[in-house]
Amino acid sequence: MELLFSYLSLAALAGFAVLMVRRTALPAPLAPFAALCATMLWFSAAGMLGVLVPAGWAYFALAAAAWVLSVRPAGAKQPAAALGAPGFAAFFVLAALLLAFFAWRQPMFSTWDEFSFWGTAARIVKTSGGLYVNADIGWAWVGTHRPALVVLGWFFQFFGGYAEWRVLAGYDILLIAIFAALTAGCKKGAPRQWVPALGFGFLLPFVVTLYGSVTRPTDLYASALSDIPLGLTFGGALAVYYINEKKALWPSVLALAALCLEKDTGFALALVAAELIAADGLLGLLAEKAPLRRWARPAAGWAGLFIACGLSFLSWQKYLAVASTADTSNVGGTEQMGMAEMVITGVKELLGIGRTEKFSTIMGGLVRALFASKTTMAGPFAVVIALAFAMAAGAAILTKDKTLRRQAGLFAVLGTAGFAAYFFFIGLTYVYVFRDEVSDGLVGFERYMYPYLLGWLLAAAALVLRAMGFERIRGLLQTGFAALTLALAALVWLRLPFSLTVFGGGNAAYAQRWATRDEARQVQAAVPEDAHIFFVSQGDDGSRWFLYSYELYPWYLDYSGTEGQGGGGTFAVPGALEEDTLYYHPYTAEELLACIRERGCDYVFIERSDDLFAAGYAALFSDGLAGCENQSAVYAWNEAEGQFDFVCNVGAKG
Repeated sequence: MELLFSYLSLAALAGFAVLMVRRTALPAPLAPFAALCATMLWFSAAGMLGVLVPAGWAYFALAAAAWVLSVRPAGAKQPAAALGAPGFAAFFVLAALLLAFFAWRQPMFSTWDEFSFWGTAARIVKTSGGLYVNADIGWAWVGTHRPALVVLGWFFQFFGGYAEWRVLAGYDILLIAIFAALTAGCKKGAPRQWVPALGFGFLLPFVVTLYGSVTRPTDLYASALSDIPLGLTFGGALAVYYINEKKALWPSVLALAALCLEKDTGFALALVAAELIAADGLLGLLAEKAPLRRWARPAAGWAGLFIACGLSFLSWQKYLAVASTADTSNVGGTEQMGMAEMVITGVKELLGIGRTEKFSTIMGGLVRALFASKTTMAGPFAVVIALAFAMAAGAAILTKDKTLRRQAGLFAVLGTAGFAAYFFFIGLTYVYVFRDEVSDGLVGFERYMYPYLLGWLLAAAALVLRAMGFERIRGLLQTGFAALTLALAALVWLRLPFSLTVFGGGNAAYAQRWATRDEARQVQAAVPEDAHIFFVSQGDDGSRWFLYSYELYPWYLDYSGTEGQGGGGTFAVPGALEEDTLYYHPYTAEELLACIRERGCDYVFIERSDDLFAAGYAALFSDGLAGCENQSAVYAWNEAEGQFDFVCNVGAKG
């Protein structure tokens, strides 16, 4: 039944996509991506206005009306035959197959960030019918947590119950729409063009985002993280512009506005894309020596790109200022400065004004990492940068079309400059925002670079595919692009065994999740829904706390530590461990009891105990912690006895 309900969402999306094709001059393969971007904006705005569920009903009603308008020939700008474009049909076939496969395979969340935000937020939105900002979850959401992708997952489960696979399918359907958009640059009836185009898109995330030795099942295409959709939406906004020969800007406006609501760094990527599009249009008018009277309309369109980015970005900031207690005036971190202040300070240091040793060390390390780190299947990031530049430069050199040559050449130059600016911006976060243990090791560096490189390569591919429309180089580019796609396929096949993907992996990949879900259900059965549960998991680095917060929601799992310290963690009496041990909470028995009671917790869920915990706190429990010696246990506060009584064991014995 969940699959059928998901198909209803896909059918509604199809109604808007078909309407766009029939009533505008938009090439059919671009319509699903434009419709998805509009969908994310619609539900993001509705969530901020507090009318998410009513907006959902309105969306499906409007989709039904869109279907009616689509089949009426009056006023149609394109015939129904336009819907036969291979990329348009391929999108809906692949989306339907993906939904069916995920409904059977039932992929699940598996990473820290999915439980600390992306997955948990999706569950909150489905459960509560509103955004996650003020959810009673135990930690404060911050401004970097934007709603577009979360509400996209909610759209695909508007009808029916909550299921993780439906969230994951929503993300992947967005990716399929972007890959299908590439085919708009291919001639109809030319499978030698559009088949490699789809293959290139599908392989791109594998090649760019998987690095080093793959030793565990990858969550690619079964992940709720934002990095891949973020990068491909960035590239999709550019691809739509380059491929759409009519040069209507509204699809790119929708994509850039949605991009700004996918993640905070989406704003920086959107500005780069808007700059590339505006610069191309400006250079085109200058090349034509167009009179000034012809500048007004294009200039309004270029301004619209930047206005859309600004309004989208600021709308979320204003919403948080009203709806949340989170501080949106600064980027947080070690320096607690605003974004503008961070950039200005960084530029000064780059120019040598007040440069610190930390700035020089981190920036130097990041530059070296571009050339030395094995961060992609193809090698260091420098190799990917060279490939993107070569693809764009090749399209510029080989084509006879002056417009395409200008676009490809400008993209090669300004795309490189945009990467340098984006790279510098990310570097500033390591200097001014992240903790020293993150900055010193450049932790997560590759993850921040992936979005730009994904989008850059996708847009470069769009230029190459468009160049195939010219007779002189069609055969050469078709053969070369097909060979490149086959080379990427071989690389993925050699580096990533099929058995380590969601498409070929076994159930063992989700065994731990099934176990924790079973434990959570047993805890929920033993504890009233309105109760606060105090969580203990010895040796936890916070990941178990986030995991069980997700599994137990809407039951409230309390933040197990003092203000400013990590969730979960290791509890022991003072002096039992080094004072600077990460996640170590040195409480006496009296302090731990006071912490639990002051937070209003009548229940304690001991997921993992050890000798340190037993030695320090056994007296707080009426059974001396005997109930959790071999497995997890739930305890309830006994006011009369002043101790916690054993309630039940959870999980498998032993």
